Amino acid sequence: MDKGWIKLHRQFLEWEWYDEPNCLRVFLHCLLKANHKDKRYRGDVIKRGTFVTSLEILSFELNLTVQQIRTVFDKLESTGEINRQSNRRGTILSICNYNSYQNDEAKNNKQDNRKITGKQQTSNRKLTGTKNEKNEKNENNIIPTLSEVEEYFKESNKIDKSHVKLEAENFINHYESLDWKRNRKKIKNWRLQASTWSNNYLKFNATKRNIHDNPFD
Repeated sequence: MDKGWIKLHRQFLEWEWYDEPNCLRVFLHCLLKANHKDKRYRGDVIKRGTFVTSLEILSFELNLTVQQIRTVFDKLESTGEINRQSNRRGTILSICNYNSYQNDEAKNNKQDNRKITGKQQTSNRKLTGTKNEKNEKNENNIIPTLSEVEEYFKESNKIDKSHVKLEAENFINHYESLDWKRNRKKIKNWRLQASTWSNNYLKFNATKRNIHDNPFD
């Protein structure tokens, strides 16, 4: 995901869901995750103000249960804050009235500045173009394929065989939504993240089994 910031008006304090902790947390998370410009994703165009996710991915990112997130979505959809659509890639979540939260003033200022410093930027691009292309190639080398992640999960023996493909898809979708970054830094070894993912899967399912075996504890 691109570096940068979002704008938040003080009037947000008067938002009707502001005093609902989960609603506030989920909505702010969605604002931060939403594309600030149209972006291609696996053959589809994901529009400005939207992003691809799933209940499971959001549960992992926010440390909330799927049911808690589903309840928040029901509230936010009831007041026209968000909209969800399912497609072959997962759930496309849209922030309704995104432009009212994030207008294009900064973009317009950048365009004006670009006209003034256009020649300088063109020269800089010529000097740094080759370097940037090399950096992009190096960054792409750390991105695994779906089959590589599936194979890794199979070898780990921590994820049920019937869930390997689903967890691999969730893993790919999660880190693609973060532009393969962690703590704002490019991930250099995706296997370390996959190891953490499989360990969390094992712990989560062990907890569910304990609850099932000891329903009255």
